[in-house]
Amino acid sequence: MKIVSQVQEDEVIAEFLFAEVNSDRFKEGILNALGDHDLNLLIKPNLNDQAENQIRRDILGQTRGFGRNTDMFENFPTEVKWYKAFFEKQDLNEVMYINYSYWNELSSNTRLPLQASKNIMNQIEVFGVSNQGFLDINLALKNGKVFPRLIFVSMNENSRVVVLEGHARLTAYYLDNDYIPDELEVIIGFSDKFSVWDLY
Repeated sequence: MKIVSQVQEDEVIAEFLFAEVNSDRFKEGILNALGDHDLNLLIKPNLNDQAENQIRRDILGQTRGFGRNTDMFENFPTEVKWYKAFFEKQDLNEVMYINYSYWNELSSNTRLPLQASKNIMNQIEVFGVSNQGFLDINLALKNGKVFPRLIFVSMNENSRVVVLEGHARLTAYYLDNDYIPDELEVIIGFSDKFSVWDLY
């Protein structure tokens, strides 16, 4: 892991929403929360516009519980230092899923995308959820599509790294290791208080 520079929380929120508005699973909820606001708030965010930043913050709160201590952000630390970083292949091999039933089952309780990808290739499905989405993302990667940055969290640089946003995309890389880049730009947040986050 190579830390490059610090980023503001508003940028993390914008990246999170940009990824999820392009997700079949989460798009509808994000658009409903967006309401009458311009879609460009999500796909072309102006991070210098504080009114825009507040709208995005509200949307992430409404849809995922950010800043409200609910849903996936229950017990999430209120103060996190965020950074742009580069992860090499070996770094990515050690990144874990959140502690959540679906990802636990898909990865044979390892929480590792590499194991999950093996199960997917063996046509193992869990909870009746199709694996087609992973295959579609993998094909898009092979065709050169550029996806939003993955968002990771950790207690510190020496602790385990957990995916906050981008589980499906990270898994899709492992369906064909040749398409894992030598260095992948990500966003990572650090806080000692991740120790009490239920999903860590």
